[in-house]
Amino acid sequence: MGDEIRNCEICRVKIVFATCLGCGAGLCETCALFELIGSGCGCVWPAYYCPKCAWDPMVNPNAAFRDPPAGRESLTSK
Repeated sequence: MGDEIRNCEICRVKIVFATCLGCGAGLCETCALFELIGSGCGCVWPAYYCPKCAWDPMVNPNAAFRDPPAGRESLTSK
């Protein structure tokens, strides 16, 4: 039941490696964008985002620190 193999929801080719912390989309290792999310207590945990959520500052607290995607302007400042 829970062992079904799913394809990546971005490229639709490779097998799902992780889910997007923002929207829950299944992501392969190529499409998943890795972040380290920290809190005030010094704890840090890994997070994976899809390409859309990775640059959305309402979803990813580190979006402002990312370089803009190739061919696009910054989403957080002009």
